[in-house]
Amino acid sequence: MSRRRLLFVCYPDTNHPIGGVKQIYRQVELLNNAGWDAFVLQEQPGFRASWFKHSAPVMDLESYTQSHPSSDGDLLILPETWLNNAPGYWPGIPKIIFNQNAFYSFGLNGDCNERTLELYQNPDIHAVVTVSNDSRNLLVEGCGIAGDRCSVLINGIDQQLFHPPAVKHRRVVFLGRKHADHARKVALMASQDQQLKNVDFHELPRMQHDEVALALQEALIYLSCGHPEGFGLPLAEAIACGCMVVGYHGLAGRDFALPHMKVVEFGDLLGLLLGIKSELERFDTNREQVIQERLEASRLILKHYSLEEEQASCLRTWSQLCP
Repeated sequence: MSRRRLLFVCYPDTNHPIGGVKQIYRQVELLNNAGWDAFVLQEQPGFRASWFKHSAPVMDLESYTQSHPSSDGDLLILPETWLNNAPGYWPGIPKIIFNQNAFYSFGLNGDCNERTLELYQNPDIHAVVTVSNDSRNLLVEGCGIAGDRCSVLINGIDQQLFHPPAVKHRRVVFLGRKHADHARKVALMASQDQQLKNVDFHELPRMQHDEVALALQEALIYLSCGHPEGFGLPLAEAIACGCMVVGYHGLAGRDFALPHMKVVEFGDLLGLLLGIKSELERFDTNREQVIQERLEASRLILKHYSLEEEQASCLRTWSQLCP
């Protein structure tokens, strides 16, 4: 059991489907299930994310302020986008950066905070936790964070939701998020392509987690446009659902996706279109072989990124940080 109270900072408050928010809640949920004193720290009283099922306890900022924060009793876990704020945020209380996308360490929207490397060495920041070996390599080898101060957590996939179905439709789905414009352009080109005239292209809007799972189960192909990704859970979940995958691995997908997808160079719209066509042709020519290939890819990813492995990774990592 932790000797400290763990506060996972998760504001500004938003109830839109965001993978990083879900993972924060998941860590808090797992820690509490194991008897730890952990909370999601939201800004406004009464706010809690409701677009996915969870049992994570939530504390608002005012309640935390009134709870006598202590450098001896608390540990603050900040997202990578808060790095610039870390030195002035409850100074003296030890902090860990929960970096779910190392490519955002330097700032968002193409920014480059020249203080990034210095900030990671701030004495209040005791360690960094990330979600892929790809991100860890950038943080350790690129940003100079000591290897023994940088751990990797496993993102688990709920196989009760994400698993291959009995039947798939001749459908290509993509998420309406990072670089969705790439997928929309491909869908437009596909609309006048004779080989793809009977293929439906569906953009998935912001949806409940179980709705995403159903959409991925029904689709034959997942068009992956996320880049760069700290882990790329939608890509992993698509593989778990038995989808053929075409598109970008998002860099972090190099951890798990390369044997199981047709990789296209970032920004290559024609490559995306031709990739979809070639995968459909491969499916039509060798249907049973492709089905067995997809089932095996699903089995492997669900085994490595199981909820059990996620739980073990969570408890092992935080136990090392809070002995």
